[in-house]
Amino acid sequence: MRKSRYTYFIKIISLICLVTLLFSSCGNSVSTKSTVFKDANIQVAENKGDSVHKADVANYESVCKSGLIEMLIDKTTMTVAIKDTNSGNLWTTLPQPDISKNLNSSAVEITLSNGDKNTYVLNSQDNSVAFGNASYTVGENSVSVKYAISLDTETGKEDIKNLKDKEIRADLTIMYTLRDGSFFVNVSMNTLSLPKGVYLEKIKILGDFGAFEQSGADDYIFVPDGSGALIMTGVADESFEPISLSVYGDDLAASDNTQNSNCLVGTFGMKHGNSAFLCIIEQGDSIAEINANRNNDNSLNNVSATFKTTDIYTKQNNNSVKKVYGYTYKNEITLCYRFLSGKSATYSGMATACRENLIRNSVLSTKKVDIESTNLPLVLSLQGGYIKPNNKYTVLSNFAQAKDLMTLLKAKGVNNAFLRYNGLYIEANNGSNNTFGDFSKKLGKNKEFQELYSYLNSQKFSLFLDTDILTFDYEGSQSAENLNGSNIKQSKNKAADFPNAFSAQGFLKMKKLENRIENILNASFSVSFDGYSLNDIGSYLYSDYSSDFYSRTVSNKELFAQLPVLATQKKLMIDTGNFYALKSADIVSNIPMSPAKANESGAYVGIPFVQMMLHGICEYSAEAMNGTDDITKAFLKSVEYGCLPSVSWYCSPYDDTLDQKYYYDSNINDIVALYTKANSALASVRDARMTAHGKVQEGVYCTEYNNSIKVYVNYTDTAVTINGITVNANDCVAIS
Repeated sequence: MRKSRYTYFIKIISLICLVTLLFSSCGNSVSTKSTVFKDANIQVAENKGDSVHKADVANYESVCKSGLIEMLIDKTTMTVAIKDTNSGNLWTTLPQPDISKNLNSSAVEITLSNGDKNTYVLNSQDNSVAFGNASYTVGENSVSVKYAISLDTETGKEDIKNLKDKEIRADLTIMYTLRDGSFFVNVSMNTLSLPKGVYLEKIKILGDFGAFEQSGADDYIFVPDGSGALIMTGVADESFEPISLSVYGDDLAASDNTQNSNCLVGTFGMKHGNSAFLCIIEQGDSIAEINANRNNDNSLNNVSATFKTTDIYTKQNNNSVKKVYGYTYKNEITLCYRFLSGKSATYSGMATACRENLIRNSVLSTKKVDIESTNLPLVLSLQGGYIKPNNKYTVLSNFAQAKDLMTLLKAKGVNNAFLRYNGLYIEANNGSNNTFGDFSKKLGKNKEFQELYSYLNSQKFSLFLDTDILTFDYEGSQSAENLNGSNIKQSKNKAADFPNAFSAQGFLKMKKLENRIENILNASFSVSFDGYSLNDIGSYLYSDYSSDFYSRTVSNKELFAQLPVLATQKKLMIDTGNFYALKSADIVSNIPMSPAKANESGAYVGIPFVQMMLHGICEYSAEAMNGTDDITKAFLKSVEYGCLPSVSWYCSPYDDTLDQKYYYDSNINDIVALYTKANSALASVRDARMTAHGKVQEGVYCTEYNNSIKVYVNYTDTAVTINGITVNANDCVAIS
């Protein structure tokens, strides 16, 4: 009876949390269209010249002001510019005439197709303004520009209702607004007009906004690659390839790529001279792709967002191309630009502006880190039961061993810890059964589990039950479907690597998410613990083309709505950290620490942008130090980026090679020594905001917090002295 009432209570909470989905929900199938053709061809707009692709400053006229920015319009090119009245800097949509390159800069670039072999890449300048098929209206603090984009003048002037099916044309409106000192750009996709049979595949908005040619030594483009990266535009880089980042990772329903997300938040920016801007994608983030390029023969230094408005699955065979069209996004696309100048024109200033925006829009929480203990927590991932690649179940850390290990850590001076216990459920590495049940009896008796928890509780340590939600040992009836009608799954490497999972991994049907959450709650109802550790909900986001269709946007909202159910009276640890999952999070584990798209160098520099937004709001840890190739460097990086120290262990010898890293007895003393250093450097800043970060000199970095504490990290092999403070080789120190 008690369990039944508990389940009913959870259902009520879930219903309340899902109220926001009532008008954007799913439950109906969505039609798809498949076409096969040979010799795929891309047709690009003919460049009509500088008169539509460049804008002279002398032609701009003032429209409105808000705070320290002013919006201008060029009536010839129908594009806007923003003037930062504090610095005098002008951020333009199109480059000025003194740029010698023959560019295709535009306010809007779209990709259209109609099911045949041709894909048409058209833009607002060549395919609307040049034909005289664009108009604008000025409103209160806004400008609205309407484009009829077509292949020729006549098609653009015809009433779109009179066009033949599949004739190439798109009518769309872009609205620019100044509000609260910010610049908003909006395209309402439900007002988009297309002839029957024509698909808008993509739309790029303000592709060259703020783009520049000449770079100073401190100029850069910011992209959200991993924890954040800077493209140093003033540093030569012959190996550079244009950057493309799908926000929250690729949609698994339209891509064969099933790797974890390496773009956690929809934002980008640039710094040029003493001014900078940051753009936050407020609506449309689930379908966004961030693109950046360096100055070259065909491009300026630029960064922008492209929105994949139609789900498309493309399969290239030897003699043909199969293209499957699915759901078309019908909601709003909104960009918010914030402008910075002087000392604020840094990536630290960008991170502060982004955090403020995300808190205001209820993406991030306003809470502060709970610092009941004055000691820094050690995040310990402990593998309990484990399914080997040959499907043989083994026990690596039973309940009694877990208690002994935590007792040993306490004796060695670890006075705070988050124990993330993996592999608790029967026949599952990470709680990934389709139907949850009891913990594995092979790990010990219920009494032994309770003894473990009682000890942890007495020491004010926290116990997190580790579980998958979206991924599981593949079973077709449970799996979401892609555009091609196949189950979404990925193959796992069968090599004996730790902690390897399954030979095939499925992704849950989104309609089963609520039931999966309920199963997790029921499975853990009778045991004592502090929180849930969620492996995959912050890593994967996908559409589901099974009978009850979920677009990627609705999947995003569904996940956002369900997480508070798990957070009821429990802490949440979220792996990786896609930002839609973080409002309910207390800790983020395995947060990316390095860029994924390119190797770090003098021209591509990793920064703690994500960490600067999160520090003080929720805690986070990086990859386990002992799982890396260089444990000292991993430790120093975690201190530099304000991370909780992290380790991954098991308690029984398993494999000679793996034991060197993961068997606790191989490196426990080293880990405790590093934890002690981390505790000394970071314990006093747990609830502080990270306000600045930068390189002091080669190999030495400083991170500043709003409680006046600075943390220096020295990666070099010699001691350094900075402002009278000595930082030993390969060491760190905090000063106030």
